[in-house]
Amino acid sequence: MRRAEAPATPASAPDEDRGLVDRARAGDAGAFEALVRRYQAWVFTLALRMVGDRGEAEDVAQEVFLKAYRGLKTFRGASRFSTWLYAIATHHCLNHLQARARRPRPARGSGAAAGAAGEDPPDPVDRLPDGAPRPDELLERADLERTVQAELQCLTEEQRAILVLRDIQGLTYEVIAQALGLELGTVRSRLHRARMALKARLAPRL
Repeated sequence: MRRAEAPATPASAPDEDRGLVDRARAGDAGAFEALVRRYQAWVFTLALRMVGDRGEAEDVAQEVFLKAYRGLKTFRGASRFSTWLYAIATHHCLNHLQARARRPRPARGSGAAAGAAGEDPPDPVDRLPDGAPRPDELLERADLERTVQAELQCLTEEQRAILVLRDIQGLTYEVIAQALGLELGTVRSRLHRARMALKARLAPRL
């Protein structure tokens, strides 16, 4: 499956966050706002792929940054700020999904939009270059995005998380292992199983 476009992440770049983190820990609100701007697209994309609903993903992303802000004083720099934030975001998404699964689900109306659990699929048109694709290409891409998103929602939360982090967000195996507290071999084996599960679900629809 071709990796979907996602916001660039500076995880493999020099640690340009250190100065901002130090200032934010000292109480500089502007420094933390700069960190939010740097990572907000990444966190939102993760939340959107995990929960499958744009409005819900916006709330989750805000909660992630609030949790990061409150926990910033406990960040000791043993890892990059980005890796620390990835761990917070991933675990918060997983906890959110578990809490959502325990809530009663509202009945779906006959006019509900197609997608996972009756939720609105992400709008892929927003992420396409202006003026490049033809209308038929836009429709084809939009249909593919909806199909992949719907099938992602049918995977286990663990499978979904590992696929999003690697194949959509583009994180390295090392960063994923550090963020999730896993061995490299575990990351690779889980990713393989997740890819096979998604491939099996997509095969009849593509």
